Amino acid sequence: MMRSVRLLVALGMVAIATPLVMAAKAKISVNINEKFSFAGPFTYAWTAPTGEIKMLQVAENNPDRWRLMWDPTIVSSVNRELAARKYTPAPLETADIKATYYILIGPDVASQKMGQFMAPTMEWGLPPFQGVATSYSIAERGSLVIDLYSQSRKLVVWRGMIQANINLERSDAQRNASISDAIGDLFKKLPTK
Repeated sequence: MMRSVRLLVALGMVAIATPLVMAAKAKISVNINEKFSFAGPFTYAWTAPTGEIKMLQVAENNPDRWRLMWDPTIVSSVNRELAARKYTPAPLETADIKATYYILIGPDVASQKMGQFMAPTMEWGLPPFQGVATSYSIAERGSLVIDLYSQSRKLVVWRGMIQANINLERSDAQRNASISDAIGDLFKKLPTK
C-alpha cells in the first residue's frame, strides 16, 4: 500500500515537473556568414523600430502589446551581450553593424495516432484497427530572430534564432528572464574571429 502511494506521488511530481522543464527549453540555431571577419572592434546600432512582430492565428492578436512587453527585454539583453563582446553603440548612419529582431508567433500542433509507426500491412496498407488519436497538443509557439547586418558589406552576417512554446500562464517576469537567458545562450555562438 505504501509503495503504491509513493509511486503515485512520484508520478504526480513528474507530471508537474515535465511541463515546467519543457516550457524552459528553447531551440537555438545560428547562421553565420563564413566570409565575414568577426574580429572587432565593431560599433552597432538598432534599426528604427528595433524589431517587428508577425502573428499568425493566435489567441491574442495584438502585436503592439507583445512589442511593449518584450522589446525592452530583447534590446537590453542584446545590448548586454554585444557589450560583453566589445561592440560599442554608435549612430545608425555610422555604425558597422545594424541590429534588428523579428518575433514570429503562431500555433504549434502535434498529434499522434495509434498505429502510425507500424509497418503497412498487406492489401491496401491499412492497419487492422482504426487510427485513434492518442496524443494531441496545441500551443502558441514563438520564434525570436536576431539579425546583425554589416552596413559595409550590405548583408546579414549573423542570424540567431530562438524557438519555444509560449506559456501564457507564466508571469511577465518569468518570461522575460527566460528570454534574457536564451539570448545569452544564443550569443555564445557569435564568433569573435
